[in-house]
Amino acid sequence: MSCAPASVRIFLSAAVVFVSLSTRGASAPRTQNANVYPDTFKVVVLEGSPYERGLKHGRMLKNEIHAVVQAWKASLVDSNKIDAETFIARFLAHTDFLPSIKRWTPDLLDEVRGLAEGADIDFKTMLAFQLPDEQWVYALTMTSERCSGMGFDKSDRSPALTAQNMDVPPFYNGFQTILHVKGLDGLDVFVLTSAGFIGMNGMNSRSVSVCTNTLAQLAPARDGLPVAFIVRGILAQHAQADAIRFLKTVKHASGQNYIVGGPEHPRDFECSAGKVVEFVPFEGATVVYHTNHALASDDFSDDYRGWMKATEAIAQEAGFSGTRARYQALETRLRGVSAAHDVELAKATLRSHDSSMFPICRHFGGAGGFTYASTIMVLSAQPYLIVAPGPPDLTTYQTLTFSPRTK
Repeated sequence: MSCAPASVRIFLSAAVVFVSLSTRGASAPRTQNANVYPDTFKVVVLEGSPYERGLKHGRMLKNEIHAVVQAWKASLVDSNKIDAETFIARFLAHTDFLPSIKRWTPDLLDEVRGLAEGADIDFKTMLAFQLPDEQWVYALTMTSERCSGMGFDKSDRSPALTAQNMDVPPFYNGFQTILHVKGLDGLDVFVLTSAGFIGMNGMNSRSVSVCTNTLAQLAPARDGLPVAFIVRGILAQHAQADAIRFLKTVKHASGQNYIVGGPEHPRDFECSAGKVVEFVPFEGATVVYHTNHALASDDFSDDYRGWMKATEAIAQEAGFSGTRARYQALETRLRGVSAAHDVELAKATLRSHDSSMFPICRHFGGAGGFTYASTIMVLSAQPYLIVAPGPPDLTTYQTLTFSPRTK
């Protein structure tokens, strides 16, 4: 993942594939912020140098990118009570991520430059659009309610897998996208994302995968490597051990939990500016699961420590009731030794509503965000992705496969 852009050669044939899914109810238009879920998502095939990949992404989804960036800017105004351009300028002035991006994932910086060029959006805006977790930290969002993830060990009856409901703000709805990055140093990669964004989670053709959970309480680094770039950096690795080494090497820009999958045993790490701490839910566990509160790390941010000191215990408990409820649901469903840890259990868990107020499967209108997509990454010898474009109890899972590996 450290190659510089080669001479530009644009691959346009078969670049966008529309994958049709069925939903309960009427088909939804691809529009942001609608109170309906799409029955389609786009698989965008990207090849060539990093700059070429970004350029193609930007050109192919230019209209969608402009729409989602406009919706994102409106959300910045609503959340921060200042105009979006002022927020972006202050955010980028307060942080210094470019040296870390150039050091550890320079190819992705080239990809973002190509993306900005292809979509006809200025580079600083496009860069800021890649940094939602870091913006939540900058805006002091202590209890970000984002995502429920899990991983199952390989067993005699089932391959290893990782899975996640990706929960995001409502303005992303309608822009569900899969990037299929081909020929990446001998790898193919599936990346769950939004139009104009480099990556939320994903897997590669060597059975390496990553799922993420925001841990906004942990210490950030204003000059660290942002989450989206870490996700793609992990997916550029040929083996789980290399992915974990990368995760432990980089400086983390914001608190995040990463479930890193491999062919045998997914592993879970809580990452912050000062620590990378492995989380194991119980002794002898053959599963991992996580939501949005730290369970292993004590590397809390100064802002969080101050909030805890200033806030009554009952308010602290209320501030984390959602993530705790979802974690308890995961533990109840997955910890049992008699459970068959397989795709069907993952689907049932990701579709669940054990807590009426804070379910794992999140619809519009509930607390926090909504389930933008649900992913199950099956890490067999020929790995494949199972993905639904919305809450998986209302949208249908679709299977995406890589070309068979020859060696």
